[in-house]
Amino acid sequence: MDQEQRTYSRVAARLKALARRCDSSDGPPLFRTAPRRDGSSLAARLSASTLPEGLVEFLVEMDAKLDQILAGQRQDLLRQDFPLDLDVHEVSGAGVRFSSAEPLVEGQPMEVVIVLTQFPLRLASALGRVRGEEDGLHRFEFTYIREHDLESIVQFVFQEQREEIRNRKWG
Repeated sequence: MDQEQRTYSRVAARLKALARRCDSSDGPPLFRTAPRRDGSSLAARLSASTLPEGLVEFLVEMDAKLDQILAGQRQDLLRQDFPLDLDVHEVSGAGVRFSSAEPLVEGQPMEVVIVLTQFPLRLASALGRVRGEEDGLHRFEFTYIREHDLESIVQFVFQEQREEIRNRKWG
């Protein structure tokens, strides 16, 4: 069976990530994220009620803020499961380039959790393998990534590319 060859754009980044060593890079991952909610389903349900529009907007915003607070409190537990600190220097839909104070060996299976944005907190996780070191940076190739995590990473890359284009145009 032929495997589809994918190519992804990559961007330079300064992101933090947490990682753990694994026995296998095939899954299932320890870390799970839910697809992002935009509040539209809650807003639709509340709008169908007899509540005033201002109150509906307030409740939707409050729900989003509570989600952020709860996510922030869970970060301490995340560090227990993912003890390795990584500094991500480049990101794409196929993997990342990173530095780490911990010694890593080529082929080492790992699971990484990348902090794409701190506010609102957006995380993406993937399983993969360390693939060599060049210029002091390790390459990490994704071997298993959930669709919504891949979508979050690709959206991040596009957002960074748009910002880079704007900066070149206006800067």
